[in-house]
Amino acid sequence: MKNRKDFFEQIIAFLVCTACITIMEGIMGMLFFPDQKMGYEAFFSPPIFGFCSVLLGVLLDLVTRSKKELSVKQVLVRRGIHLLLIEGLVFGVNYMAGAVFNPLTTWTLAAAIAVVFVMVYVVLWLNDRRSANLFNENLKRYQKKIMAEEQVPD
Repeated sequence: MKNRKDFFEQIIAFLVCTACITIMEGIMGMLFFPDQKMGYEAFFSPPIFGFCSVLLGVLLDLVTRSKKELSVKQVLVRRGIHLLLIEGLVFGVNYMAGAVFNPLTTWTLAAAIAVVFVMVYVVLWLNDRRSANLFNENLKRYQKKIMAEEQVPD
């Protein structure tokens, strides 16, 4: 069950990440490069960055796996490392593609990547919260049913 949950969580992360990256690329393009037109190959960029971002998170989790539950500080450090890896990925790919940005564009892109990163984790947290609430409601119903069955005299 745990592996299945982890798999679906990564799928959700990929889809949310891809959607947020698509929106971010559209906004950044309209703001900084309004005259530039792109071909259909541009549609591959968001899912590739989404896949690489999720893959970096999975690899980081494998490398830094712990049998004990992590403290909030440890989780934040890991998320910070993950964000830095994603920032490096995006800027590295742009650099290899020959893209050169002015300082305003660089800072805006870095901030946009961080916003997308936070949005992905907020959506995952909301999904986990919804699942936990649903589980708790089902557990309460089950406990009430068991209690009612125990109350019935034979």
